[in-house]
Amino acid sequence: MVASGCARREAAHAPAPPAAPETVQPQTIAMWRSQFDQQKAQWNALFLGDDSPLPEARRASFPGQGFYPFAPEWRFVGDLARNRQVTGIEVPDTKGREQVYWDYGRFPLRVGDRVDTLRVYRPSEHPEQYFIAFTDSTTGGETYGGGRYAHLDSLDIHRFVLDFNQAYNPYCAYDTLWACPLPPRANALPYAVRAGMTKPPGHP
Repeated sequence: MVASGCARREAAHAPAPPAAPETVQPQTIAMWRSQFDQQKAQWNALFLGDDSPLPEARRASFPGQGFYPFAPEWRFVGDLARNRQVTGIEVPDTKGREQVYWDYGRFPLRVGDRVDTLRVYRPSEHPEQYFIAFTDSTTGGETYGGGRYAHLDSLDIHRFVLDFNQAYNPYCAYDTLWACPLPPRANALPYAVRAGMTKPPGHP
């Protein structure tokens, strides 16, 4: 018997579990590694071409950008917690100015026993992107001091991939004429993310 005047009870919505590496077959990891090698080659071709972030005078002598070895354990799959209200925010950049981004959501991930939550932006000029600027304990040593960038890739509405093997340096790491957004404090990871690009060649 249902009491009159009562609406159906809504199901409780538990927060999504933190993103974690997937358990996959060895052939899948081999495919990811092959894709990673192709992306490295594409990046280094970019550095030598007309759209390079390097000053033109440095392109011919550029020895190539270094990367950590491919590490499947730094590829995370999980849900994106979208903000109920998406607002535009002003993000400080390397020129002391501000750039407009949409503060879109949060992406929790588990590394060991820790769960950290990364802020996810969508650039106003590229609203199709899920953009993450982050630092970690390699920042300023093995990797660029201004942090690195990564993107979420959508598998479906509730499954996203954050692959730190694709983490890359901002263009201002190669030429100070570029203005690049700074990572928020919330995206300072306390451990070493040894995946993706390392420090640019010749960078202090």
